[in-house]
Amino acid sequence: MFYSRFTTMVLAIVFSFGGVASADTVTGTATFRERIMPPADARLVVTLADVSRADAQADELGRIEIENAGGPPYAFEIEYDASEIEQNHSYAVRATLWTGDRMMFTTDTVAPVITRGAPDEVNLIMVRVASEARSNAITDQPQIGAHGLQLPATFTGTLPCADCEGIKYHLDLWADQGYHLRREWLGRASDTGDNIQDDIGFWYSDAQSKTIVLPGLTDTPNQWEVKAPNKIRQLDVNGNVIMSDLPYELTGNGTLDESDVEDVFLGGMMTYMADAAVFQECRTGRSYPVVMDGDYLAMEQAYLADQSAAGAPLYVNVEGSLLMRPAMEGPEQRSLVVDRFVRTRPDVICERQRADASLTNIYWKIDTLAGEDVVGLPSGGHEAHVILRENEGRFSATVGCNGMMGDFAQQDGTLSFGRSAATLMACPPPLGAMEQRLALALEATQSYRINGETLALYNEANDIVALLTAVYLY
Repeated sequence: MFYSRFTTMVLAIVFSFGGVASADTVTGTATFRERIMPPADARLVVTLADVSRADAQADELGRIEIENAGGPPYAFEIEYDASEIEQNHSYAVRATLWTGDRMMFTTDTVAPVITRGAPDEVNLIMVRVASEARSNAITDQPQIGAHGLQLPATFTGTLPCADCEGIKYHLDLWADQGYHLRREWLGRASDTGDNIQDDIGFWYSDAQSKTIVLPGLTDTPNQWEVKAPNKIRQLDVNGNVIMSDLPYELTGNGTLDESDVEDVFLGGMMTYMADAAVFQECRTGRSYPVVMDGDYLAMEQAYLADQSAAGAPLYVNVEGSLLMRPAMEGPEQRSLVVDRFVRTRPDVICERQRADASLTNIYWKIDTLAGEDVVGLPSGGHEAHVILRENEGRFSATVGCNGMMGDFAQQDGTLSFGRSAATLMACPPPLGAMEQRLALALEATQSYRINGETLALYNEANDIVALLTAVYLY
């Protein structure tokens, strides 16, 4: 096994400040969980830095660099000048593994040391960087995936369309079960660009049949029959074979030609340290450097306001794109461009955000209306919420005073609420004003997006009119 072969490959290098023999040290190990062997020339870099100020560049106190590092675990020892340490400051260790100018693995959480009760010894777990997961020879070597699929690979084709010339598919599949999908409705006029839709997610195989499933694309999981290592065929909504001579197959040549992903609704853990932000996307678990462009500043400001500690991970929702952008060091790498910052959710982790909640038959707690937080309710009041009942095609909603009821219609991302009836109690402030905002938000809703436990409602101008959180009642 990989770890039994390389556990004994422990390397230690001491970095000395001017050869001071009495310097204090921080020691530890760095490793990663993937069962892969880095290239022979892989280089490990471990730094010790002052991370007290989240809004300022971290001051580096020491580092080691291990050339030709081999396989993990890696042992390290960093010397530092104790006279530079201030007990009211925070210090942390970060590790990265490089091959040439490409970052392969990095730590994405803060590892505090020295002060504030932190230890002088740490064990670091590095995560794979997105560009490495996609294009490095280690992980992108052809592998045999579910039902004999040769992965990673791109599958393309144009499938039938009832109201357009065809739907052009570009599907990227990885052996670790991540996927990127771009669909383009050909010949459909659009001034808003909604004839192209991108999606990312985590595919899975059906053990009872030769199929793979891409959840999250539509209201019904998208299912594909594996016909050959480089050929898949679309199935109907019930997972049955489509009996037709029309082309329902996507094919590949066994290679990966990765597509950009634009305008997707994402949730993940953001970390920010030493003037660099990293976003770990929850569905796939992959990490991306964040480009300081677009709506990045709004996300950074919210992060600094809501983080639990300097450099700590914080869950955020964004609308964004995964594009190739110049790296701080080395060639371009796939990075997150924040098109619109949506919100933070302190105390939330990825574990419950990997699968999307269903739109219907879920208790949706209302968090914001027209960008304003829904305030606390008077004693004994009902929580602000919306429930859409699938079988009835009816919804109920309240902000804690009167109840609203009516019809709704939804299909593949569109959503509209019909005229509603409501009880007529007099509502004390601020419930009356909130009730008006809820009525206006429902009336304006034209579409929706879900990521994990977050539901966003949009009006015709693509403004977010409401944000809601799924609450599971047991």
